[in-house]
This record gives sequence, C-alpha cells and structure tokens, in this order.
Amino acid sequence: MRLLIILTLVFSMFAFGGSKAPEEDPISSWQQSESLNIQLAVRDKNSVMEIFEAVFIVENIENGLKFEKTIKVPDDDWGFVYFPDDFPPGAKDGEYEWKCVVNGNVVSSGNFKFSENHRNLFIPKK
Repeated sequence: MRLLIILTLVFSMFAFGGSKAPEEDPISSWQQSESLNIQLAVRDKNSVMEIFEAVFIVENIENGLKFEKTIKVPDDDWGFVYFPDDFPPGAKDGEYEWKCVVNGNVVSSGNFKFSENHRNLFIPKK
C-alpha cells in the first residue's frame, strides 16, 4: 500500500509538474489578407482526358499586352488561375479578353474589366 502511494505521488509529479498556468498562454495576434482577383477556370466536363495542359491567355484590348499562364489539370477537376496574381506582373487598368487553349483548340473565352478597386467579369452567352 505504501509503495502504491509513493508511485502515485511520483506519477503525479511527472504528469502535472510540466504544465503551465493558463495566464502564461500567449495572446492571440491576428493577421489579415485580402485581394481582388478575376478567377478564370476550365474543366473537361466529360473527363475524356486523363490529364490536360490548359494555357490561359489574357490580352489587354487597349494596348495589346498579353499575359500567359499554363497549368496541368487532372481528370475532370477544375483548373483555376487568378488574374493578375498568377500571371507575370504588368497588368494595368483596362478591358481584357481571355481564352483558354487545350491541345491547340480554344475551349473557353470571355472578357472583363480590370482596375485596382473594381473588377467586372462578362461571361459570353453560349
């Protein structure tokens, strides 16, 4: 019995000795992030291709400046890109046309207006 009491005390010292008081916990500190992006996406709806390479080409209508981003998309997943974040720098406010090319064929397209404080996306009627 005496041995059991000693073992219980020793166990209690190891089990609870390393914990700290709640008032010593770190105080939460929050960070914030926000971004305005145009999300462009394409998907092989019928899952004909096991994996495909999608080339997104975005062109400024006013000055002809082009931006390009290539992604690999598995199966019938959506392949997403975000303009301007996923593209090389240099995007200016203005009107843009975009298209997605897979195996040399344009599979999707549209246009949008881009500005630092307001973004509009226009989806063509199919």
